[in-house]
Amino acid sequence: MPIYALVDGNSFYASCQIAFQPNLLNRPVVVLSNNDGCIVAANSIAKNLDLTHTTPNSLGNGGYRSATPSSMMFQPFFKVAPMLKKHNTAVFSSNYELYADMSQRMHSISSQFAIRQEVYSIDESFLDFTGLPKENLQNHALELKQRVMQWIGIPVAVGIGHSKTQAKLANHLAKKQPNGVLDLTQMQDSTLQALYKTVKVKNIWGIGKQLSQQLINQGIESAYDLATADPKSLRKRFSVNIERTALELNGQVCFSFHESPANKQNIVSSRSFGQNVTDFSIMREAVSSYTATAAEKLRKQQGTCQALTVFITTPPYQQRLPQYRNQYTLPLIYPTDSTILLSKIALRALQHIWIEGYQYQKASVMLSKIQPKTNLQTDLFAPEPKFSGNPKSDRLMNTLDKINQQMGKNTLQLASSGLQKNRWKMNRNLMSKRYTTHWQELLTVKAC
Repeated sequence: MPIYALVDGNSFYASCQIAFQPNLLNRPVVVLSNNDGCIVAANSIAKNLDLTHTTPNSLGNGGYRSATPSSMMFQPFFKVAPMLKKHNTAVFSSNYELYADMSQRMHSISSQFAIRQEVYSIDESFLDFTGLPKENLQNHALELKQRVMQWIGIPVAVGIGHSKTQAKLANHLAKKQPNGVLDLTQMQDSTLQALYKTVKVKNIWGIGKQLSQQLINQGIESAYDLATADPKSLRKRFSVNIERTALELNGQVCFSFHESPANKQNIVSSRSFGQNVTDFSIMREAVSSYTATAAEKLRKQQGTCQALTVFITTPPYQQRLPQYRNQYTLPLIYPTDSTILLSKIALRALQHIWIEGYQYQKASVMLSKIQPKTNLQTDLFAPEPKFSGNPKSDRLMNTLDKINQQMGKNTLQLASSGLQKNRWKMNRNLMSKRYTTHWQELLTVKAC
């Protein structure tokens, strides 16, 4: 039978901060969302503080769901700031550059322990342990944990099962184990069933809050209830995915293993502003910059798009301000991946929806109708497109990406993106150094 493992970085964002500041190991540590609005991650010490809502409700401007327990929702930062200060909590703005680099390092180390790897998220990856001696799986996982900790200082948990759903559930339970490893494949059926009875249905991979309530209404309250339910009835009452989840809990593989991440059908670049924007020229810079980010992601997956949407909105939770939100989509004659052309289209779309007199809090750019670049078709009777499938444009975009990759983001950019991004960029007033990606911010160690 197949054997899969799920490797998950514990409190990943917070752990990245602690890895470079070991003196924080015994202190509460939290990480904030965009514009330092809400807590999005916390280490185990901080989670023991009263940081969550008793019942989920609106978080206000900049609210985010926790990346830890799915049922947990952290409070806005300003509400708990006095308590965090009282407990000597280390508070950080989100350091996306650091987290992305540490994620790549963690996944690279994990991949050394399996024949195949599927990177599932920034802090999770599935590994294919099929073919490894079953009696050595526990030690194999412990060695993986030790190497990740030794090489980059990130604690991980490892769950092992016969399916991805089992591995995910094992990982959820492994976080409570002293050694951080749990192998469901070595359990007797009676032991596994007893364990399933302790797991609430909402904690199963792919079961959200709304769906879990629907299952509970049908008497399915635990993983055991779902695993022993009739698959055909589950499909009829709910969906084929619930049927597959139940089968996976019984060790039957229904969700395939993907070594390469699937290409996105839509690419969105979106950020809330550090301060509300009222000037059109500032909004133009933000939209142009977001478009450049989206275009770079598009080229990374070797795709082109044939439609672009710009969305702008005022602060939805500041009711004292006049409210306005709108979006506009423009199709492209030819699919393209050119930052130059897409920026022109985005600014044209922005002009259609911009209205003076409002305080705008957020802008978004979405690229859609994405297709592989190899499938690009042009019109036999029309002039050669300037930016679509044009060798000169491709060389220019390749050069742009290489320079920015080697020298740092926005080293080379369009003039329309502006040079004074502090007029609209998000607030990250508590950000740590980017220890692994910027020469000037590398960690220095002094000899005793």
